[in-house]
Amino acid sequence: MFATVYVLFYGKYHDIHRRNIESLRAHLPKDDVKLVCWANTVCNETISLLYDLGNAFPGMVLIDSDENVPKYKVMRQLYHDKKTKPETPWILWLDDDTYVVKHDWWKKTKGFIEATPDACYVGQRWYVHHLEGQWDFIKASSWFQGKEPEMLATRSGGKKPGVWFMTGGYVWLRTDLMQELNWPDERLNHNGGDTLLGEAVRQLGRTRHHFDYGVAVNKAKRRGLSEKPAGSKKNTRR
Repeated sequence: MFATVYVLFYGKYHDIHRRNIESLRAHLPKDDVKLVCWANTVCNETISLLYDLGNAFPGMVLIDSDENVPKYKVMRQLYHDKKTKPETPWILWLDDDTYVVKHDWWKKTKGFIEATPDACYVGQRWYVHHLEGQWDFIKASSWFQGKEPEMLATRSGGKKPGVWFMTGGYVWLRTDLMQELNWPDERLNHNGGDTLLGEAVRQLGRTRHHFDYGVAVNKAKRRGLSEKPAGSKKNTRR
């Protein structure tokens, strides 16, 4: 098998969930993936669809949580628990508002990864500037290697410290890199993990590849927990 696919569902948003689930049923190759789904306080209709999905994907793991567990607490458990940790070369993480839109998505994405020898972290590439306090948070990380921050363009034409990263709703991560980083960072709760992973990969001198063919990412308004980004001293939201 090529990848372990993790999907996090949240809340009573059945239309969003159905869109995701139906796209997985149609486009995930059953012989090339292990599927793991975590459902945070979802409706009965969503659970029913997930059980049906499990019938199509033998060995699928479904965790039905009556508590809204923060995203990176979920991820930490899934990546490191004996029953759900990846035993495939690659990990694919999906939020519930990401879904597949092209029939050849898997073939082209797997082809890109296999044709890119240094690929280890792949997805939809964005950048942000660091907020006050975040660089200190980064420097305190176990994976920090002493590299100075990237200087990225601002709207005014100048440059400020920031980071290129893969947006957290669709992330391919090589399993051995996840293990090397002991990802996700144990300090993470719900927000800020995507930008932090971009910096962690950069600190280790690894590559960050943009490739998002065939998927629609972040196709719903922010729902659920709302907190300031990890390490930020500024009470803001992204």
